[in-house]
Amino acid sequence: MPRLLRALIAVGLAVLLALGVAFAVVGPSSATGGPGGGAGGHAPGAHPGTVKAQITFVKRPASPWNSRITWVARKQRDDGTWAVVSRDSWRAGSGFPGGSATNTCVKGHGWLPNGRYTLRQYDDYAGNLIHGRAFRLSDKRCGNGTLREDLFIHTEAAAGNGQCADGPGDQLCRWEFPKINDYTSHGCIKMSPSAVLALTRDYHRFFKAGVTYPTSRVSLLVR
Repeated sequence: MPRLLRALIAVGLAVLLALGVAFAVVGPSSATGGPGGGAGGHAPGAHPGTVKAQITFVKRPASPWNSRITWVARKQRDDGTWAVVSRDSWRAGSGFPGGSATNTCVKGHGWLPNGRYTLRQYDDYAGNLIHGRAFRLSDKRCGNGTLREDLFIHTEAAAGNGQCADGPGDQLCRWEFPKINDYTSHGCIKMSPSAVLALTRDYHRFFKAGVTYPTSRVSLLVR
């Protein structure tokens, strides 16, 4: 019996030793899934925290001066998916009355051609006709090849984003809607002062003034 007992003890010690070696090779992290097992890691190619945004101008042919502009910003999660972190929408208009408001190839009258545009935002644009908060858009050709230039998202305001004194007729430095339909434009996208201020604040949460970002980061889509 003592000899048999010693043999059994020897076998048991050998089994325990083998299990200890196996555990040391596999390691506790592999046994539990560890960092490489998907617990707490990032998806391949993901850049968590990256923000992308899009301004979309949706035309209304039946009412060009009661169209819609929307803002949507998304932030990438650890798993590579995107979560909406900011969303807004406002009334906007484009085109000038007179029969060519919806013709994208008529310079100075028709609304913008469909497609994607780059943006450069200004807190106080100092143009000849446009002042205050504005977004300068890239040029774009319409269907017949005509190049549309000097395109903006803007309002009617004075320098410094103020409103000039009321006077007779339509004043470019004062928002006079509904007495005057200030949503009309010579091809740009026109918003009220409060709407363009709200859009600017949304934009400033993630992007800087005076910078032209790639369209993969932020852009205007006209459709």
